[in-house]
Amino acid sequence: MSNNNELALLQELEDKQALREVSTLFARALDRADGPLLASLFADGAQVSIGAFSGPASEFVAGGISPAGLERSFHSVSNEFYQIDGDSARGEIYVIDVATWNTDGGKTDTLIGGRYVDAYSKVGGAWKIARRTFVHEWNMSFPTTTVWDEGLFGMIKLRGTRGKDDPIYTILGGQA
Repeated sequence: MSNNNELALLQELEDKQALREVSTLFARALDRADGPLLASLFADGAQVSIGAFSGPASEFVAGGISPAGLERSFHSVSNEFYQIDGDSARGEIYVIDVATWNTDGGKTDTLIGGRYVDAYSKVGGAWKIARRTFVHEWNMSFPTTTVWDEGLFGMIKLRGTRGKDDPIYTILGGQA
């Protein structure tokens, strides 16, 4: 393999790893209600089409971090596929979102499965989301069965939160 081919392969691997980090940071930003982190992942003029929202990423960030009734969420991303062409890329990322909603005086747990179909651009050497579209594949909803204070679950005291009180911000400090 020539040096040029090795350098091109190394660049492709670096780009794909950076795009994976964008996906995982997007999940963290939503789950921790971290607006500044979420905003940092989008290119100027980016567009988002997720569920009931379709429009500029700046409006999604302003309204999408803490939707009414959302108590907690847990996004998991997998099966990432990226095609890179210079400073632009396309991707497909599978996602599962588990969430608890306060609705009508009760709590509902939802599981939603789908894919993000994305366009990316490299801005100042960093990959950003230029367009994110959620493709809904399946969902389930049922009354919550969450147990916080009994048995094994009662012994687990370190819990995730939506906001800067989450343990990740303590553990990673200013690098979160």
